[in-house]
Amino acid sequence: MRATPATRALSWSVDFLDKFWGLIGVAIVVALEVFVWGPRGMVEWMIGGGVVGAALLVGWLAGYTP
Repeated sequence: MRATPATRALSWSVDFLDKFWGLIGVAIVVALEVFVWGPRGMVEWMIGGGVVGAALLVGWLAGYTP
């Protein structure tokens, strides 16, 4: 049975997210720090985001998948 193009695209996106979830999470945290928390001076949130981003990166590098 052949897969439809939509099914192939969904399969590719799930595979991509499975491989790079750590980097995607870090990119989201960095974007929040640069565009939301930084301009508003939310220092505590920036520190918390740094901790979460570091934990995501370490978990991704160690091979832990939630």
